[in-house]
Amino acid sequence: MIDKNTEYIEGLQRGDKKVFGELFNAFYEPLCRYCLQKGLDREAAEELVQDVFVKLWIRRDSLQVNSSISAYLYRMVLNTLINQKKHQAVRSEHQAHVLAFRPLDTDQGQAGAENEIRRLAADAVAVMPEKRRMVYELSRKEGLKYSEIATAMGISVKTVEAHLSAALEHMRKHLKDYLPICFLVFLQIG
Repeated sequence: MIDKNTEYIEGLQRGDKKVFGELFNAFYEPLCRYCLQKGLDREAAEELVQDVFVKLWIRRDSLQVNSSISAYLYRMVLNTLINQKKHQAVRSEHQAHVLAFRPLDTDQGQAGAENEIRRLAADAVAVMPEKRRMVYELSRKEGLKYSEIATAMGISVKTVEAHLSAALEHMRKHLKDYLPICFLVFLQIG
């Protein structure tokens, strides 16, 4: 008879959704409480823990747990929290730089606002990991289909989907403070 830890790990590696559901149910709330202890509010804690479980599911094929699944999940949460804080610091610094040196001048009209948004989007794309950026650009700029991107890059369609999903999430997070401006600019275009 195998222990619960081994059952979780092997079940994840097999892609067993039932085992994933059990793992989620067993650890979701404790991981949320851990995030709350680290200073997050409830909504942010839940979002972070959900992101961790999504990453766990996506990486299940290459999962290498050298300790207990519990320790692995808590480490994933902590690493994600650290990365988010680093990203927030970089974003804050970038926003301060943008506001100090390149303010969005509403007098320059729609064209200026569109250019500013395009520049911000280009900045967001520039800081993506190389493969993610390549997948994003092949999809959005070149208009290639997932299968064409997979063939061109020598990766699976599922990997293309994962990279594009991560790229779009990155863009959403990077540009979230500018979405109201984007919305207004694109309303004026239509």
